[in-house]
Amino acid sequence: MSRSEARHRPLIPWRSKSLKLGLLFFALALAAIACFAANSRAGSTDQMETPLPPPPDAQTELGINLFGLANFNRHQVYLNLITQSEWFSSQGQGWKLMPAAQLDQNGWVRNLQPGQTAPRPLMLPPAPFRRVDIRCEYKGHGEITSGGVARVKESGEGWLTLELSPTGAAEEGAWIELVGTDPADPVRDIDCRDPAFPRDARFHPDFLKFVKDFKVIRFIDWQRTNDNADVSWQTRARQSNSSQLTTAGASIEDMIAVANETGSDPWFLMPYKADEHYIREFARLVREKLNPERTVYVELGNEVWNDMFDAAQQAQREGLMMKLGGGDGKRAQMIRYAQKVRVAMKIWTEVYADTPEHLVRVAASQHAWPDLATIILEDADTVRWVDALATAPYIWFDLNGFGSGDLDRIFAGMPKAIEHTMKFAEENRAIALKHGKRFIAYEGGQHLVTSDLALARAVQRDPRMDDVYRRYLAEWDKRIRSTMTLYASTAPIADYGSWGLMEYAGQPLDQTPKLRAVRRFQAGAR
Repeated sequence: MSRSEARHRPLIPWRSKSLKLGLLFFALALAAIACFAANSRAGSTDQMETPLPPPPDAQTELGINLFGLANFNRHQVYLNLITQSEWFSSQGQGWKLMPAAQLDQNGWVRNLQPGQTAPRPLMLPPAPFRRVDIRCEYKGHGEITSGGVARVKESGEGWLTLELSPTGAAEEGAWIELVGTDPADPVRDIDCRDPAFPRDARFHPDFLKFVKDFKVIRFIDWQRTNDNADVSWQTRARQSNSSQLTTAGASIEDMIAVANETGSDPWFLMPYKADEHYIREFARLVREKLNPERTVYVELGNEVWNDMFDAAQQAQREGLMMKLGGGDGKRAQMIRYAQKVRVAMKIWTEVYADTPEHLVRVAASQHAWPDLATIILEDADTVRWVDALATAPYIWFDLNGFGSGDLDRIFAGMPKAIEHTMKFAEENRAIALKHGKRFIAYEGGQHLVTSDLALARAVQRDPRMDDVYRRYLAEWDKRIRSTMTLYASTAPIADYGSWGLMEYAGQPLDQTPKLRAVRRFQAGAR
């Protein structure tokens, strides 16, 4: 277990562990799919015509996928330190998620059973780690204590002051704990923040500063797209929720607000299970509240080609049931995806009918299996309702059989890995151009996954990772020159992958080789 994971281990709900395992299986499956598709198509790739260079006016714009909001991901997004966590239940022997029956419609604890308390993790502020006082204010009557590196200094009616003393040590965490609440007037509307920030400010300025440097923000993990949950407009997440870790994801209003405050273009994913009413109301809300100067990217689901995901499995079941694709499962899956893309994009086209130049309708496909893109774009009139074909041009390298003493061999293989993914990028770009569409990346960056955490740490922190990203971005800029939405913002090194450009918010730039290369590229040093 990595240091950053261990630091938050007591605070991670059981379903986060399931998420980590799912991501690990996904990463391994993606590598296998990529390897199979690459081998099966190697001949056709080698026989490609010389790819056309990007047009002179084309530009590489870097975007970022924001990693999930859970507190163990170590990036304070909200000034209220509890917005990125949930209520737990404790009776002195570990924590479990608080039963929904004990929460009100906004997620505040309605009552406590005898002997029961309600811990709630606090998001630790960004580095540099230092002692800081936090002011908590709340409505209702009850009693709140604290734990971990949080200590109650003072308290009064409806408020308390906490002293946070984070050091970055392993197993470190902080939480408040509701030990009593009046069912007739329960404790609610808790706001715990550094008093240096105003009460009416929602987002941490360091987070906004980080995001502002990216042209596009993709909200896949904020929206919890891969859960493929049932959704309805009536039960969507709200800003008034006590947590933004709802089963419906973060509130649409918060995602719009981040785009407005940073001047970045938002990339939203319509849930695969969303009905037309949900999609239309989502589009209308974005049209109403998003700065009209911003461009909105819209995609249906995430990786509906990837059979590790529930939505992809559902698409295949539906496609076969509808007798699509001549009985071929993958073709049926892609045609069903194309059908649903058309439905969603027609709605967004109607909502943005007066400003179509501010809408990018995205169809996504498997990077190392370009045939899938052709199936999607050539089904019925899909191409009419799509502006861009997107894939995920990851730098993939199989780490099986390697250890932390094999770094020279691993980094020696990186140029070949980059060239491999760029050839597929050129092939996908050619398919997009054939249909008069842009080619962009919905995700990108390194895809070096291993359960050997010593190896993972060594690879990710090696200064040569800076060179890998510099070469990768330079090749993309030279040969593709379009939107590259990197995955992802901030995340610890873990056995399910090391996706973050940095491991924790505030990490010194000289310790973040991936982010250092990105910043250099953004500054024009290409």
